Amino acid sequence: MKATMAVLCASVVLSAQPSEIGTWEESTPESQGMDSTELVKLLRYINQQGKALDSLLIIRHGRLILEMYYPPYGRDKEHIVNSLTKSFVSALAGIAIEQGYISSDRSTLLDWFPEVADTSKYPGKAPIQIRDLLTMNSGIDWPQYGPNNVSNQMDRSANWVQFILSRPMAKPGTQSNYSNGDAHLLSAIIQRATGEDALEFGWKHLFEPLRIPRPKWFRDPGINIGSATIHLPPREMAKLGYLYLHDGAWEGSQVVPAEWVHASLERHTGIQTSAGLVDYSYYWWLYPQSGMSEAWGGAGQRIAIFRNADMVTVMTADIFDDAPVTTFSSEIYKRILRAALAQSALSENVRSLEELRGLVRSAAAARPRPERSAWPITTTGILVLFRNHVASAATANEHVRGPRGQ
Repeated sequence: MKATMAVLCASVVLSAQPSEIGTWEESTPESQGMDSTELVKLLRYINQQGKALDSLLIIRHGRLILEMYYPPYGRDKEHIVNSLTKSFVSALAGIAIEQGYISSDRSTLLDWFPEVADTSKYPGKAPIQIRDLLTMNSGIDWPQYGPNNVSNQMDRSANWVQFILSRPMAKPGTQSNYSNGDAHLLSAIIQRATGEDALEFGWKHLFEPLRIPRPKWFRDPGINIGSATIHLPPREMAKLGYLYLHDGAWEGSQVVPAEWVHASLERHTGIQTSAGLVDYSYYWWLYPQSGMSEAWGGAGQRIAIFRNADMVTVMTADIFDDAPVTTFSSEIYKRILRAALAQSALSENVRSLEELRGLVRSAAAARPRPERSAWPITTTGILVLFRNHVASAATANEHVRGPRGQ
């Protein structure tokens, strides 16, 4: 389907798909059953809050009905997605299982790290399953917040996998503990199982099928960081959301197994946040009260799926005090849902649409701010900056710019 649709769209096509790299067919909000007046109120609310939001995209029925950027960001500029990376790693795990590289999500660490058979050196590690890593229920002791943030210690280590495996075991419980270590072990397993690092395996089986240009993805000294550091433009981020909205199918092909998508969007555990216990799945946060599933990354990176509304939203930001649930993000989602009045087209509202476009233009013309504020890693517990790990940065740049990373 060639993306030549006019800005005004009179009909709703529920199965619409983007057809070119980075493109989405554009439409007015009303043509997709959304109220421009409510979206105007949404953008005014965002401006009043003074938060460092970098972008907001709303896609409904496969059509891009709102796209807003604040400088220095724009349509083609990539953004670090922080822990939202984990949701991509989850998809790669499902693909690796479907293709037979990994037997199932019940496969254990012992299957991939024979050294953990030495229980005197690695007590409790051998029986940890892939599903435990995906739900952050491995039991590996991992203080993710505060001055003793273990992710910072991992960053300074020479061998990240060895560092994780050498961590003591916490007392197993029914409540998961947010852990970058669990996600990085999963990236290491994907590499050992497939013989390719997560970026190369992902390029063949996820990014390229979705027509996502090869992303930048930093590495530890030898493995793509499973917990963070993918860089993507927001339009490309939206493709993961749309893929999961459509049960893993993309342009007639099953990119991620439907069964895996379903398992990834059903509750397996709960993770304690500043807002209370939040339902959690395979690196997806779940909010059944609003019918939403969300891939989240620190500082405000979000891909949200609203299945009942046939809608995907993307936000990128640099909000130092961001968390999975905040008043700011919750209000944005509430207002977006309020704007989704109908499944079919509404009468066009020329006045509100023009005001909405004016607010989008004003955002793009706003005074530029620094690309990244000095938000502390320990505030969100997400590994993003590598100030003390020159070797990692050098390896990352070489991998991204080298022949295999062009």
